[in-house]
Amino acid sequence: MENFSGKLAVITGGASGVGFAIGEALAKEGAKVILTDIEQNSLEISAEKLSSQSLDVHCKVADVSNSDSMHDLAKWCHEKHGPVHLLFNNAGVAPAELLPIWDTKPNDWEWAYGVNVMGILHGIQAFIPGMLAHGEDSRVINTCSGNGAFINLPSTPIYTSSKASVSSITEVLKLQLEQAEAKVKVSILFPGPHTVRTKLFSAERNRPEELARDPNAPEHPISSVEDMLEMMSSMGIEMETTEPEEVASFCLSQIKEGKYWINPINEKSEQAFKDRVESIVSRSDLPNPNIF
Repeated sequence: MENFSGKLAVITGGASGVGFAIGEALAKEGAKVILTDIEQNSLEISAEKLSSQSLDVHCKVADVSNSDSMHDLAKWCHEKHGPVHLLFNNAGVAPAELLPIWDTKPNDWEWAYGVNVMGILHGIQAFIPGMLAHGEDSRVINTCSGNGAFINLPSTPIYTSSKASVSSITEVLKLQLEQAEAKVKVSILFPGPHTVRTKLFSAERNRPEELARDPNAPEHPISSVEDMLEMMSSMGIEMETTEPEEVASFCLSQIKEGKYWINPINEKSEQAFKDRVESIVSRSDLPNPNIF
């Protein structure tokens, strides 16, 4: 897909961060954009911000963790706006993790997996049949993380393992669509190359009551990128960050080139991945990933 003019793009998690930045970049290149998110107020404000610039942007609230909600979204998109050419399964959450796996609670896993894993699956199941039916060049882009796909940070077992699932699902999806000789292509996006300035660390704000965090769990010290930077600085580590707009620009350039891997890995993360692969090949002890 060499250009996006006249294409219809659907972006989950589109109210802010990487999703919003991708939506803005696509709209400025002539695409019609549907932003969807669970946060209605934030979503409407973001959509209005772009439409006020005479960009073709629309919005609809949807819950990626709910299959019916995503199928309703797909039906609405088709009836109101036509065939979907670009699906960005971008919505994701990062639970406040401080405990070892054996002390975590089922609610923590159900919430994170409901959004990060089932959200991807629901997007695939709701939209790909229609993309196959219209037969035009299309692409599904799943947002992942190097933490889970390439390395496994021991401090975030829930988030890490959910993103490992996203990596596997996306790879299998790509291979199955190729076997079917479909015009629907697949990419996997790794926002970076450094910690991206988004609201991911404050995702608990959207956690449903029925999957509430254990009130006796220790309070997490990080609820924003700024908190992370301050904590690392206190340890003598100066972290670099990446703006969502940088991620969006790189993402669109890679889609135009037809790339599957959209992963601007930084040197330290790349070395940690190589160390892990080497331990697998050589059957040596698993190294502790050092990315800072």
